[in-house]
Amino acid sequence: MNGDHDEVSGGSARRVAEAWLVAVSQGDEEAALALSSPSIVYTVEPVMRYEGHEGVRDILEDFARLSGFVTITVLDWIDTPRVAAVRRVEKYTLPQGVLDVPSCSFVEVSDGLVTRWSDHKNMQPLDSVAGL
Repeated sequence: MNGDHDEVSGGSARRVAEAWLVAVSQGDEEAALALSSPSIVYTVEPVMRYEGHEGVRDILEDFARLSGFVTITVLDWIDTPRVAAVRRVEKYTLPQGVLDVPSCSFVEVSDGLVTRWSDHKNMQPLDSVAGL
């Protein structure tokens, strides 16, 4: 496909990635699937991997379980037409207190759809609370 569809969908990977992140974090299945390639691959390196639209549904279920316990604050973006990087902090509110988990994601976009989302985060603060 040509770049026209990318322009209609926002013209940048950031706009698509940002809309996808909002849809997923708000549990909006229709919007998340509409922004996801049928062959999307979402990974949380090195522990989790979700594939396709069924994987997006699984991600939505995981986020729903965290509803009220986690907030996401985006710190900054790097944007190109086909790849975006987002640096953020996930704040987990637990009985032990609030834990900050620094995160970075690399997002590949093609024809206005997220094709790959790769999360990189330091899970040690959560692992220590879980006793791992």
